[in-house]
Amino acid sequence: MDSSAKAYVKAMFDVWGFDAATINPWGGSDSIEPWLGAPDRGVFIWCRGSNPGSADLQDLAVGADGQGTEPLFLRLARRSNQWSAKGNVGLVVGATVPEQLAAVREVCPDLPLLIPGVGAQGGDLESAVVRGVDAAGRLAIINSSRGIIYASRGEDFASAARVAASNLRNNINGILQAAGLGWG
Repeated sequence: MDSSAKAYVKAMFDVWGFDAATINPWGGSDSIEPWLGAPDRGVFIWCRGSNPGSADLQDLAVGADGQGTEPLFLRLARRSNQWSAKGNVGLVVGATVPEQLAAVREVCPDLPLLIPGVGAQGGDLESAVVRGVDAAGRLAIINSSRGIIYASRGEDFASAARVAASNLRNNINGILQAAGLGWG
């Protein structure tokens, strides 16, 4: 797996010049390590998905002694703290699972969180913001792809997408302001 991961890293960062990538942790630490080498490049590890089927595996109780003591996604979050020695690791945690989002933020107070699932998947924006940000109201990237991409199917697509993105930003800032965590 190490050689495949190295090839993926080279393609994403060196060939295509991406600043960050979302990766799957199923290959374990040897498939994660190649992604961590460049402190100026980020990696978001898929921790707890926003789709309902994510619970099939990510919510399984695991424990070192063979006894289920915590869900797999939370074990992965704890491990990701260790992998973030260079400060370039974040986690993907869905807005559709607000309790899990809060649990991940509790064990990873300093990691950025990419939070999909607001909008079409039914995740609540206020809950995602309040439970996903760090103590300073930062380190959460709220994603609403379909809400912006499909804001219009007409010729006004670009302006409708701009309005949808601006509204999302304004709503996030309003929630932060109400919580005393605003930018101003």
